[in-house]
Amino acid sequence: MVYDHLRHAGNAGDVWKHLILAEVADRLLAAGVRVYVESHAGRPEYQLRPGGEWEGGVGRLWPVRDELAASPYFQIVAALNPHRLERYPGSAAIVLELARRRGFALRAELWDTSPEVEEAWRSVEKGRSLKINFHIGDGFSGASRLTRDLDEAALLLVDSPYVERDDATLVRDLISRSAAAGWVVLSWQVLGPEAGARPACNHREFALRFEEAGLVCGPMKGAAMVLAWDEGGFLDQKIDDLIEELGRIEIDLPKVAGRMSESF
Repeated sequence: MVYDHLRHAGNAGDVWKHLILAEVADRLLAAGVRVYVESHAGRPEYQLRPGGEWEGGVGRLWPVRDELAASPYFQIVAALNPHRLERYPGSAAIVLELARRRGFALRAELWDTSPEVEEAWRSVEKGRSLKINFHIGDGFSGASRLTRDLDEAALLLVDSPYVERDDATLVRDLISRSAAAGWVVLSWQVLGPEAGARPACNHREFALRFEEAGLVCGPMKGAAMVLAWDEGGFLDQKIDDLIEELGRIEIDLPKVAGRMSESF
């Protein structure tokens, strides 16, 4: 698997992924979920350099961050950048920070194939009370095994780069298996005719067309986050409220487009 997180960090796809992830994670943490799983993790943090894809993503929203300050995602990005936009958090770092703010240690199970990414997480762990289990290897099979071994609910982010022919099938199967185990699952996908790993379980898709939100990401027109779950779990009563809030975000975010600045 080859995917350059460094080049894409903070782009329009990341904005939508992390905006939804932070909202879902914050609500599930409040509901008692204490395990976070990520099948395709990147680094804890990225340096944003001139000319990067972030300029068409988080960079476009930075001038209106105060209007978006109610979002846990924008709160975390703003706290990381008190003076100017230079640093960008990875997915797992966002969820771990939300747990820290609530005053407890979250168990994180992360998979990636890069030794450099593993070392970055090892450096973060030093001197801090973090429960991070980083695994070098295939996140599809690793997370799938965990659904059999874990006896509590978890939040899973499936963030496949879709570089292999079978990835869409593997994503769909992992979502369905995880939801059946009582987990809540989020999966990032590109909008388009070929997009789509739609699981057999209950799911809802929340989409953002980048142009409508004043964002740019090369030829990519938009992205979607699929929320999946299984009926009967202790989180059932929370799902309706969560869906309502994510639907509101889906409608409201593009409205800031008319107030955006092209530079900052």
